[in-house]
Amino acid sequence: MRLLRGKEVAAEDVAIYGVFGVVTGILMLVVARWVLRRERKLPPGSPTATNIKRAIATGQLPEHASAKAWVPKLNKIIRQEQHMMWAGPLLFGLFTAMGIFLIFGDPEHPWFGVLVAALCLGIAIWYPVWIPRRRPKIQALIDQFPEEESVRR
Repeated sequence: MRLLRGKEVAAEDVAIYGVFGVVTGILMLVVARWVLRRERKLPPGSPTATNIKRAIATGQLPEHASAKAWVPKLNKIIRQEQHMMWAGPLLFGLFTAMGIFLIFGDPEHPWFGVLVAALCLGIAIWYPVWIPRRRPKIQALIDQFPEEESVRR
């Protein structure tokens, strides 16, 4: 942040932030491994976050997936994404406006504002493209269950 604003950055600042970054990274790895261990304790085919992501990406349910557990989770994802279809672009549009404000707030060093504005504008544009492409994949997973097993919305 200081470098993007054109200020002097000392070696001890880099060392402090580097140590903080390494500690944060190690903490993230520990939490990720803890989550994986917890998910492995569940029965095979459970609708865990990892299994749901993998199923949506591949288009195939895990071997022991049950409609009773999976259909409510998949329907919940569809409902949440319906709200994010309009709320996501609005929210990230506001962050884009904040990035533009940051550009003009410090015109000598606008790089942080440029990065924020570009990233948030890209996400705001991507939401209405990504969600409609993802919904048929989720619906196809629901359709893989026999009609008598699955509980339709």
